[in-house]
Amino acid sequence: MIKLENVYKSFDHLEVLKNINLTVQKGEVVCIIGPSGSGKSTLLRSLNQLERITSGSVYIDNELVDERSNNKDISKISSKKISEVCSELGMVFQRFNLFPHMTVLENVMLSPMKIKKLSKQESMERALKLLHKVGLTDKKDEYPSKLSGGQQQRVAIARALAMEPKIMLFDEPTSALDPELVCEVLDVMKGLAKEGMTMLVVTHEMGFAREVADRVIFMDNGEILETDRPENIFNNPGHMRTKEFLSRIL
Repeated sequence: MIKLENVYKSFDHLEVLKNINLTVQKGEVVCIIGPSGSGKSTLLRSLNQLERITSGSVYIDNELVDERSNNKDISKISSKKISEVCSELGMVFQRFNLFPHMTVLENVMLSPMKIKKLSKQESMERALKLLHKVGLTDKKDEYPSKLSGGQQQRVAIARALAMEPKIMLFDEPTSALDPELVCEVLDVMKGLAKEGMTMLVVTHEMGFAREVADRVIFMDNGEILETDRPENIFNNPGHMRTKEFLSRIL
């Protein structure tokens, strides 16, 4: 579902991704862990074109969406094709990014109506099902400012799911939440994993990574230093830097 080949990303002279090679299979849950500034979020943003890579190739669902060398395009890919493929990616950010002037229901309905051209009725039916899924049917007419952070993040997940993505990307979805609200968001994510959703999750929640991930990736200084099953990463890491990182946070 996802393939990155020899991906590099630089901001001016700062190299933030270095020779990233990664594949994610259908139905797989992959968690990316590592210190702040290690390139985790940039990797996610490179998948849906929020950041253009400097060099390398990016494939989504076997479709090439970016191929570059030294900041120049190698393959000419139409913007329409990129948009179509990237619409298969749902993304949930650290900050909820809900539209403050729209109700919860309107926030979830918007993209299917604007991008997929669904009717208002179809969009509403889909949105109500998803709000039920994330446990927020009773908040459908509220505005985001009236919700807790955990509730806002669950709305953000419902909004991403409204586009019926094949892959969900989560960029530290609980890091802006009070500790007691973290569980309600992680429970929704666990439910998606059980349903077989393909998920790539940047997280500091080691318990979630240990319990839900099929694979855990450790990144540091723009590189993937280790990738393995969670029990191996957490119980017997193979790289000294992974060991050092985990010893400080566990």
